[in-house]
Amino acid sequence: MDTLNPAIVDIASEGLSLSCTATGPQLGLDEPEEKFQGPLTVQLELVHHEGPITVTGTLEGTAIRQCVRCLTEYAEPLFVTLYAGYLPQPGAASKPTPAETPRRSPRRGAQPVEPVEETEEADEVYLYQGDHLDLVPMVREQVILAAPMQPLCREECLGLCPQCGQNLNERRCGCPPEQGPSPFRVLRGRQSKGGNA
Repeated sequence: MDTLNPAIVDIASEGLSLSCTATGPQLGLDEPEEKFQGPLTVQLELVHHEGPITVTGTLEGTAIRQCVRCLTEYAEPLFVTLYAGYLPQPGAASKPTPAETPRRSPRRGAQPVEPVEETEEADEVYLYQGDHLDLVPMVREQVILAAPMQPLCREECLGLCPQCGQNLNERRCGCPPEQGPSPFRVLRGRQSKGGNA
């Protein structure tokens, strides 16, 4: 993704606009739970003043989620607001630049996203090396963080029957309603034995 690897010298104080489409695998989003319908549209604005390089923008597309209740896949509109600051890596000569690291390196742990100490938004500050910015790890991380913890196809999803596994959104099954544990059942058992409840 050359568009998401701009040269530092191209980012003037008036800003640099980037726009591209990318697939999930091109952004490193290739885990089983990271599915998308069609390409993702990325639009970014980069500004370089005296301090860090500021990156703002959006990512849009359609995510394919799996409902935690009924386990069916469903399409969900995806809109992620992107914000990050980039600072030069101290002692950059001792480590390879993000562009030189293998693309198939361990994903979650080997990202060049070390937070800068004592900043208010440390999780949104990235370090860069060399004369280019690798924006792919930042975009990937923001998409992962935007994913819901408990995806639901709809709020009123009925889920699966715990006895036969039938998707109750499609049709009712013939299983009797499951009797949950009742605290009164214990008391009734004690009373029937003549114990003191």
